[in-house]
Amino acid sequence: MEEIEPEPQHPVMGIVSTLAEDQRKDAQMAELIQTAEQDGFDVLPMPVERTQASQIEAIRALIVYQVDVIVFVPLVEDGWENVMHEADTAGIPLLAIDKSMEDSIWGQAKHYVGYDYCTLAEQATDALIQHGPSNKGVIELYGTLNSYDAREIARGCREGLELQGKEILYSLCGDGMRSRGYEIMESLQDHLDEIGYVICHNDAMALGALDYLEESGRIPGKDVFLCAFGGGEDTYDAFKDGRIQVLVQLDDRMLAEKASQAAYKMIAAPRASFDWIVSGKVLTKGNGA
Repeated sequence: MEEIEPEPQHPVMGIVSTLAEDQRKDAQMAELIQTAEQDGFDVLPMPVERTQASQIEAIRALIVYQVDVIVFVPLVEDGWENVMHEADTAGIPLLAIDKSMEDSIWGQAKHYVGYDYCTLAEQATDALIQHGPSNKGVIELYGTLNSYDAREIARGCREGLELQGKEILYSLCGDGMRSRGYEIMESLQDHLDEIGYVICHNDAMALGALDYLEESGRIPGKDVFLCAFGGGEDTYDAFKDGRIQVLVQLDDRMLAEKASQAAYKMIAAPRASFDWIVSGKVLTKGNGA
């Protein structure tokens, strides 16, 4: 009787996906899952609420399942030491994508694939200021507190504004949520005449800000000029329509491809560190629509 060869086992990638009010984040996770499956991974997604505690619980569950590699977008930079130690003890490498963790948290190896947010923010800020009046102020809809991307975007924006002789008039945390983008702009209704520029750390907050500005009779591209980081479908449509003047378009397809490549490298050599930067583009009216 002829022996039947067993099916080759595919490596298992555990993906912690976090619920958000951001269309682009959903698309980012879908792109990662599709790419990983095309590259030969069996994917085990773990959708969780948008808290660090939920992310840590999901990582621990994936450790128990004994997946080969775990990929996630860390909400904040610190507080990961214990779960990273647990993963290291179990011999399961962790890959942070999009957002990094504090350098001091990484153990013997750092595994990160993401964007150069600071440089992109400096370029975007410079492009934004070219659009509007010099006598108007800048407000910032800040992302999640203690997160890598928010810190780096804020740093780049301030460096760019300093070169233009300007500074942030108001910086308020919207936690990456569309509803908070709307609420922040509403809370500043008595100050809107002072504001010429709105820098939004993600798509969702930019769309929320647009919702309020248009409801209040302000015309984006004439009365106020917006910059958004992300590039999801709705935000890109708003950019093409001239309602957003500067869009930092982050290449999530390339992020997924690099993350899948990195995951294979980590399985083969979990102690080898790497820090891969994925490209992004600063689009302004005239070079991107």
